[in-house]
Amino acid sequence: MKLYIFRHGETFANVEKVVSDGHSPVVQLTPLGKEQAQNLSRELAPVNLPLLYSSPYDRALETAKFVASAHQTPIEILDDLREFNFGVGEGKTEAEVCQLYSQQFSDVLNVGDEQTYDVHLPQGESKQEALRRFENALQYIKKNCPFPTAGVATHGHVMAIYYYHLYHQVHGFKNCEYMIIDI
Repeated sequence: MKLYIFRHGETFANVEKVVSDGHSPVVQLTPLGKEQAQNLSRELAPVNLPLLYSSPYDRALETAKFVASAHQTPIEILDDLREFNFGVGEGKTEAEVCQLYSQQFSDVLNVGDEQTYDVHLPQGESKQEALRRFENALQYIKKNCPFPTAGVATHGHVMAIYYYHLYHQVHGFKNCEYMIIDI
């Protein structure tokens, strides 16, 4: 099965360098983010994805809706596609989190350091936990999707962790960037 896994469009939180925060207004798509999502929709339109899976977070779901609009593709929400949980860091600026939890924050951001895969911010998850959760979502898709191809709308940090897991290369995903994998 071939999956087109893509990151959501730019959000106000991206612009303001606010750490992931579920559904708050700062994580809504900016006008540029909506334009990026529309461009992604045009780019993926020839693929004609028959089914999309999305994180429940508004930014990913809205991006998925743009991609789905090309062919009126149905979208299934999977909670395990959500972004990495930064715990007490969520809703704070990157600078604030760095000031409070410098080493831990650095460790959770560094996807290429396998020695820190069990590190987490208070009340957050580790890279290992996020990877396991994301892989569970992909296994669900593989088992339940009736099509040979599907799209997945998700988030940058969890994508980077998964990419490193697959290829042992560090890659930070830009807004609306995608990767194609076979599972």
